[in-house]
Amino acid sequence: MAIESKSKFAVNEATVASAGTAVQLPDIAVGEGCELVVKAKRTNLGAIKVGESAPQAQAGKFTLEPGEAVKLRISNANKGYIDAEVTGDKVELIVEQ
Repeated sequence: MAIESKSKFAVNEATVASAGTAVQLPDIAVGEGCELVVKAKRTNLGAIKVGESAPQAQAGKFTLEPGEAVKLRISNANKGYIDAEVTGDKVELIVEQ
């Protein structure tokens, strides 16, 4: 089975406005068979915590150090949440559509 190329991709970022308060990722559709890449910005001062709910992100069971990334096979970025150890830290998002 051949793998189709996608005709476009989306790039975005999300910022944790207040450390300890999880933020829902933006509404970005993820193409069928594609992955959302969530990358902690290299300039962050602390770890980013990732979860599928605000409480899970705040609990910090899965973390990304600055510059680290994770690929998620989900239908929309808004199914993910992030929190941070440091207010103002960010993630970068990229996904094929």
